[in-house]
Amino acid sequence: MRKFLIPSALVVALACGAGVAMADSSPDKLPPAGSVSMEQVTSKLQSQGFTVRKIKFDDGSYKVKATDASGHKEKLSVNPTTGDVVSKANDSD
Repeated sequence: MRKFLIPSALVVALACGAGVAMADSSPDKLPPAGSVSMEQVTSKLQSQGFTVRKIKFDDGSYKVKATDASGHKEKLSVNPTTGDVVSKANDSD
C-alpha cells in the first residue's frame, strides 16, 4: 500500500503545480520583454513614500495596492516600461 501511495501523491502534486504554472503564464499576466521588474517598481514606490502591500501584472500594467506616507490606502497602475505611476485611486478595501 505504501509503495503505491507515495508515487500517487507525487503525481497529484506535480499535476497541481503544472496547472498553477500554466495559469500564471497567460500573455496578459506577464510583463513584456524589457519591462522593469516588480522589485524595481516596489523600490521606486518606496522611494516616493509608499509601502507596497500587493503587486501583480495584469492587463498591460503593474497593479499595486499601497499605503502612502499619510497612511491612505491607494490602488496604483504603473507603466511596465518606465515604472511611473499612470493612475491612482483610493483603495477602500
